[in-house]
Amino acid sequence: MSSNHLNTETRKDSRLFELDLLKAVAIIAMILCHAVSRLGIHNPGYENEFLFFLGEEILGDYLCVAHAFMFAMGVGIVYSRKSTPKNLMLRGVKLYLLGYLLNFLRYGMYNLGEGIITGEFRSDILKAFLGMDILHFAGLALIVTGVLKLLKLREVHLLAIAGVLSLIGSVIPVIDTGNFAGNWFIGHLVTTNSETCCFVFFNWYIFVAAGMIFGKIIRGTENRDRLYKRLLIISCCVMAVYITLTFCFGTFFLSKNHDYYSASLPEAAGLLSIDLSFLSAFYFLLKLVPAEKLSVFIDMSRNITSIYFIHWCILGFLDCIVCYLFEVSFPWPVIYLIGVVLIVLSSLIAKLWASRKRFAKAK
Repeated sequence: MSSNHLNTETRKDSRLFELDLLKAVAIIAMILCHAVSRLGIHNPGYENEFLFFLGEEILGDYLCVAHAFMFAMGVGIVYSRKSTPKNLMLRGVKLYLLGYLLNFLRYGMYNLGEGIITGEFRSDILKAFLGMDILHFAGLALIVTGVLKLLKLREVHLLAIAGVLSLIGSVIPVIDTGNFAGNWFIGHLVTTNSETCCFVFFNWYIFVAAGMIFGKIIRGTENRDRLYKRLLIISCCVMAVYITLTFCFGTFFLSKNHDYYSASLPEAAGLLSIDLSFLSAFYFLLKLVPAEKLSVFIDMSRNITSIYFIHWCILGFLDCIVCYLFEVSFPWPVIYLIGVVLIVLSSLIAKLWASRKRFAKAK
């Protein structure tokens, strides 16, 4: 790979390797978080364990995780040559349906199998099949973006709409219709309860819109060094204030019920400051370390949806069969080790899957 591939000042449409590294950090942190949150709950008193807090809150919420994914997706919409309204909506529908396939494979089929065998269905079976996930939100975000682009709205308009939605989502009270179906339907847009909503659209579309605005800005910037220097200083200052206040007032103190999935507009700004700080740092890191030496992480970012899907399927098996059925509980070091193994194994399977698809297309 020649140095021209990394010269972002001369090639405005070159791949943003710093964004690849951001996505790689996000998937690594997210897998570790999921291992801790799903396997750690089988240990009595897990709520008071620091290693649970580290995985659940620090790695799973504050580090570059879901909010970084959605920011990166927004940037990708601007950079992709396939971001026509039709393509965006089709991709959105596929992602949304993929979320329900994942629901079935990671928990739904185990809940269903247990119900058939015992004759008693657990109360959380609807959540196992219909519970919201980042894939559902991502799909919905792509569909809405496609519709808005069909109306000839530009990125700045989408950011304004996302800002208004975020404000509405921030101030509107938690809605409870009294039944699962109503809460599930409304939970796509605003906060209902933990069983029926996750990554609600009104609160989370701001991350996608911010990514699109950033993609538009970076694509038209001649001097990226200067842009990233300024961005690094500003975002680090905001991040420092945000983290300091978080220590003072508690996690997600700017959101109702301290709920990550109902992130308010100020909370979103704080989380974005973390993403932008890492993104800027990675830009300057790539000036010191050639991208080919970080190819493992870049490959992970290219297969990020597959890695996400695969790791949940494996983790669902461990949670339902090993921990729930055979009543095995893992000590915390082993849980983190399982998380590392999940990262490696899911990445390898995803890479093999991607190679197989490329080979099939070439035939």
